[in-house]
Amino acid sequence: MVTGRYARTAGLLTVILLAGVALTADALESISLTLGRIAGTGWSLDEVATRLVWRDPQTATLQLTATRARLPEPLGTIAGLQLDCPDALIAADEVSCGRARLEFSSDRVGPQQIRTGFRYRFSDRRLRLDLANIRLDGGRLSVKAVQAAHGWDLTLQAEGLQLEALAARLAAAGILPVPVTGAGTLAVSAQLKGKAARLDTGQVSVRLQSGNFSDAEGRLAGENLELLVDADVAAHGANWGISGELSAQQGQVYIDPVFIDTTKTPVHASARFNWHPGRRRINLHAFDYQHTKTVRLHANGSLDLDAPAALEALSVDVQEGTFPELYDTYFQPWLIDTVLADLDTDGDLVAQLHWQDGRLASARLQPNGLTIHDREARFGFGGLDGRIDWAGQGPARQSQLTWEQGHVYRVPLGRSQLRVESAGSSVRLQEPARIAVLDGELQVEEFELEYAPGADSRWHVDGILTPVSMSELTRALGWPEFGGKLSGVIPDVNYRDGDLSVGGMLLVRVFDGEVTLSKLRLAQPLSVVPRLWVDARASNIDLETLTRTFSFGRIEGRLDGRVDELYMEAWRPVAFDAAFATPPGDKSRHRISQKAVDNISSIGGGGLSGALSRSFMRFFKDFPYDRLGLSCRLENGTCEMDGVAPAANGYYIVKSRLLPPRLDVIGYADRVDWESLVSQLIAVTQRQGAVVK
Repeated sequence: MVTGRYARTAGLLTVILLAGVALTADALESISLTLGRIAGTGWSLDEVATRLVWRDPQTATLQLTATRARLPEPLGTIAGLQLDCPDALIAADEVSCGRARLEFSSDRVGPQQIRTGFRYRFSDRRLRLDLANIRLDGGRLSVKAVQAAHGWDLTLQAEGLQLEALAARLAAAGILPVPVTGAGTLAVSAQLKGKAARLDTGQVSVRLQSGNFSDAEGRLAGENLELLVDADVAAHGANWGISGELSAQQGQVYIDPVFIDTTKTPVHASARFNWHPGRRRINLHAFDYQHTKTVRLHANGSLDLDAPAALEALSVDVQEGTFPELYDTYFQPWLIDTVLADLDTDGDLVAQLHWQDGRLASARLQPNGLTIHDREARFGFGGLDGRIDWAGQGPARQSQLTWEQGHVYRVPLGRSQLRVESAGSSVRLQEPARIAVLDGELQVEEFELEYAPGADSRWHVDGILTPVSMSELTRALGWPEFGGKLSGVIPDVNYRDGDLSVGGMLLVRVFDGEVTLSKLRLAQPLSVVPRLWVDARASNIDLETLTRTFSFGRIEGRLDGRVDELYMEAWRPVAFDAAFATPPGDKSRHRISQKAVDNISSIGGGGLSGALSRSFMRFFKDFPYDRLGLSCRLENGTCEMDGVAPAANGYYIVKSRLLPPRLDVIGYADRVDWESLVSQLIAVTQRQGAVVK
């Protein structure tokens, strides 16, 4: 467009010269004109002078000079302008120069020596101008311009442009948001058409080769990148209609926080939109994006760049989403520091998403055989199918989700189905859910989730756990295997801002007794360091079942106990106050084996004392006892120990009956290092106890 203006000016100057020549050609061999300053809208030439030297009636040498030229942005200012044409052809109907040289120095592109040529026709005032060998940002640029009564036509061809230099130029002009540094070359071709100062249509093609670049903050980078961009522009009054395509089939690009390797999976994108400069508004009619073997989507919407929420509306239809590529490339970078930050995934997903006034207004997700497994083994689900349907406003929507198998902290979950209803910022179960847990079932009777922008999310659940085989559960958790059943009521469980709490008592039936949990609170349960607070009460635990399970040595009898103010970090006890002992008035049989006596003695830190000699005790495989018990108060890594009653210089762990054979186990260490105590417990449950002789 600007080159057309300049070409028209040159033509007008030529007309002035020829008018003078027509009057004096027979009498003059040369003519010189000093025109002073010539100016137009957005441009001016200072101290313009021209000279013609006739070689024959139709051929002359033409020279034009100007000390300074001020051109429209972004062309800037040039100085020392000189045009030399050794063989200008001058006829009654046209003037032309097939080969000329144009020299000048520019504040934008430096000194230039350009090959040029022109042809001007008087009848229709048509001017054709060719410029070649323009040095620009390490490359070469050629220009072909045609100016006529109906408008102008401009063709640009550039090769070998250096990416860093051109990026700096575009950033300075406000066209590129940020400058980049690095290597790479660009080839550009453009066909522009317009009239006067107006651009009507344009077609532009840009190819970037071997791009290795980054911005100053490292938010944008590329390596060995090859891009091809084609764009069409058309004026519609004061607005612009723009369409374009982008292809990348080699190299890697990083756009914070997303990294894409196009060598393995090429990328193709196309867009069609209207740009309203006066209103700073974009109407996106169509955007199509395809990342091979990863995602294919279509979008449309509108943006108001001057509005507080620039994104007025956006609809995205994810037609194909393939895992793990979709998660690894596009999801994971946004999920850092969340429980979904490190997953193994597989399967497919389609989705429809809609934003309104800068906020997500509705979403519909349809997983197909989707598998997600946390690499920290905290949770996982396989064979996820169904539909998740949500909207911020309007009627409630129903969702259904099924999975073939799953696990939570290595506890297996069988095939299950959830049906939920969502309305606004709440989600609730449509019907009770039955989730298979080993050979039992978690029956979720109620579930409600509430969330609101700017507020903490919270959920509430009530449920029942039907009997689960402790043998299967302990094997799944990697614990010592023992029998029995685990069951209980799960009342009033609430979750708010990362903290889970149980409002009532949690009842667990195990070892033929009961364990109740109260004041249970779990902070950040799926984080790297979950924290737990709870009080526990054990009632009527069968010691024979318990000790047989852990290869501790057989103990017969019952056991009650308490654990107050238990606090755990990453599932390791940090503090508690615990005591376990024979229940008062227990009428069950009280017997303890030699192996159990030996193990208890080693834990208590004391020795063995009794009324009978060791030589006599070798005839007994087990011994009667009156009561037994042990307590520990853990604080700062040290356990303060005690037993069921005080003894000389210690405390009774096992207290004998009055009648022989009598056996007392006395502990003498009142302060024990917790880690050492745990090591002793592990050791005695993994070895064969010594036989008392």
